[in-house]
Amino acid sequence: MKQVQVFTFIIALAVASCQTSESPFPVNEDQSSKQTQVPTSKIQSELDSLNGLIREDPNNLDVLESRARIYLRQQNLKYAQADVSAILAMDSSRIVALELFGDLGFATNQTRQSRDAWTKCMALDPSYVPCRLKMAQLYHVVTEFEKSAVLVDRVLELDPKNPEAHFLKGLLMRDALGDTLMAISWFQKAIDIAPDYTEALDMCGVLYSAIKSPLAIGYFNRLIELNPLNRMSLYNRGMYYLGKEDWNGALEDFTKCTQLDPTDIESMFNLGFIHLQLELPGDARYYFNQALEIQPINHRALYGRGYCFELLGDMPKAESDYRQALSYNPSHVGSREGISRVQRAK
Repeated sequence: MKQVQVFTFIIALAVASCQTSESPFPVNEDQSSKQTQVPTSKIQSELDSLNGLIREDPNNLDVLESRARIYLRQQNLKYAQADVSAILAMDSSRIVALELFGDLGFATNQTRQSRDAWTKCMALDPSYVPCRLKMAQLYHVVTEFEKSAVLVDRVLELDPKNPEAHFLKGLLMRDALGDTLMAISWFQKAIDIAPDYTEALDMCGVLYSAIKSPLAIGYFNRLIELNPLNRMSLYNRGMYYLGKEDWNGALEDFTKCTQLDPTDIESMFNLGFIHLQLELPGDARYYFNQALEIQPINHRALYGRGYCFELLGDMPKAESDYRQALSYNPSHVGSREGISRVQRAK
């Protein structure tokens, strides 16, 4: 139907794209620990054991480092800082403590501290991979891509099977060179090494989806298999289906998203959009209403609901929504055109 085609053209720019779970700074841990949440009781048991060992030998630096790493994982930065500071006070050239001190700097947005700690760590032990890899990640974050590439290439020389180094190479291919296919190849290498590496699976899914490749589905399916409550992967798979006009697949995934998070406004909006494509403006209006309950000041949802009213023949309400949408976003072309259509229909 012609009007819905017009709506599709206008609104397509407003439908949210795929989202990634890419961490700005991957923690250098084994991949299995990244995919499985350690039960709180087990963590507490580990802490209790470490506390007992420290009471017996307060100067045991290995144990203090182990405890500081757990505190970091828990985001208990104050306690982690206390342990790391105690270690460095006893031995300022302690490699693992310097690594953790850099982690603390990054966690508290003090990247100079991170840089200095990891630089010293690399100077003391050039073959220690974690500090070199984290420094490469830091350079990537601050867009010093050439420095990042030099460091990550050295990591791959030292540890050719390091999945995070392969992942970072993929990020550099994407961000520094804009080479999507080369980026995907590096992310796939990371997955070959660590099959449950969720960040790499996610990147492959999102990048394949961006080039409309059906290979995206396999990666999203694997992510959802690993975690059925992974709303982001459900959303991204829904976006792939949406782009392919597979309305049933998109409806199923976006509905699951709203069940997992009733405040997921993008999924609500997309459900409204899909029902318009199915020529069900009454049902579409329901989802735009839901989106407006979540976020009342939202010109896209107001425009969508206004279009539903227009299709249903309620021109006064359609015009009201279009005007309100325009008041929130005066440059919104769709709302302006909607007002013109309604006025011509009077």
